[in-house]
Amino acid sequence: MTAVRWRVALWLGAVGGVFMLVYITRSALLPFGVGVVIAFALMPVVDRIADLIPLRDKIRDATRRGLAVMTIYVLGGVMVWYGFALLVPVLVEQVSSFVSTLPEQLSAARDLGNRWVDVYHERVPLELRTRIEEYGANVGGAIAQAASSSASQAVSLVTGTLSVLFGYLVLPFWMFYAMRDRYAYARSFKQAVPPALRDDVIHAYWMTDHMVGRYIRGQLFLGLLVGIAVGGALAVLGVPLSAGLGVWAGLTELVPMIGPVLGAIPALLWVASTEPQLLLPVVAVYVVVQQIENNFLVPRIQGEATDIPAGAVIVLLVVGGTAFGLIGLIVALPASAILRELFWYIDHRLNGATPAEAFAESRAAQSRNAEASISPSLIATILARLRGGTPDS
Repeated sequence: MTAVRWRVALWLGAVGGVFMLVYITRSALLPFGVGVVIAFALMPVVDRIADLIPLRDKIRDATRRGLAVMTIYVLGGVMVWYGFALLVPVLVEQVSSFVSTLPEQLSAARDLGNRWVDVYHERVPLELRTRIEEYGANVGGAIAQAASSSASQAVSLVTGTLSVLFGYLVLPFWMFYAMRDRYAYARSFKQAVPPALRDDVIHAYWMTDHMVGRYIRGQLFLGLLVGIAVGGALAVLGVPLSAGLGVWAGLTELVPMIGPVLGAIPALLWVASTEPQLLLPVVAVYVVVQQIENNFLVPRIQGEATDIPAGAVIVLLVVGGTAFGLIGLIVALPASAILRELFWYIDHRLNGATPAEAFAESRAAQSRNAEASISPSLIATILARLRGGTPDS
């Protein structure tokens, strides 16, 4: 066995070991997955702020990026503080109103449940009711058995919960180093790759990084739009806890296609049991938001983020969900965009292009070049207007 093959085997073993370790510890690594999403969303801002800091040598790159990340942390803290200052009074008012009317709402929910039970006994034949109750008893027994067996795993559950909590506690510090040292990691990775494959591997890395970052930022923007739309509409209808329901709708929007359904379930259950007269308007709100989101916002925003036509976005989501379920819905668009870029890169390489020439044809390189050419003129225009002149003055 040659040295080259031994090295390939070493790399495959290392990569396989890393993937296996990630799979085994996947629950504890959940906070870091959240951190990756946030870091990808903030990375362009970090790059822009770092470019404005006048420390140009590579040795001080970590200092520039560290200052950029700290600037974002400070600005983010101020925004969160003022956001809480605006939202907390609304939430407190809604929660106070909710608590004060809770006995009446529970009584109304109990009366509504009794009416449903009466309708059930009046309209459902006895034979069918017997079968339904038998199925219910079987399901209840299964749930009790599952609860009994899970009780024996309480220690491991507590341990896992503590690991996740610790992960969230250290998440801000981990994100700081991840964003500050991003390019240092890339350089170290480049040095570790065999020279014959180095350029191709680095180009594949940048294409993947580019597409994943754009997809995550697009998905977060969709969540913001949906959360504002749902929360605002529910507040207009007078639904209790509309702000919290809007936040929940925005968070579940991160799950493609089925996110709007998950976001609607708590509101519909609550309104149906407490204020049934608002059920149809609330259903209409979620249906309208879902239709706009699925048919207009997702194809346009994620289509532009991943450079996939709007019609193809819908088809890819359907195919991904059908073939791989929830995971397929989440990864269908970014995976398709990445595979497309890698396909054309490999095609150019097989056609005789050098690594640099093949990468120059990719959307990642074109986007980086466009940003590099637009950014200085934009900054110059802003500075010139502040001085009262023109960009060339």
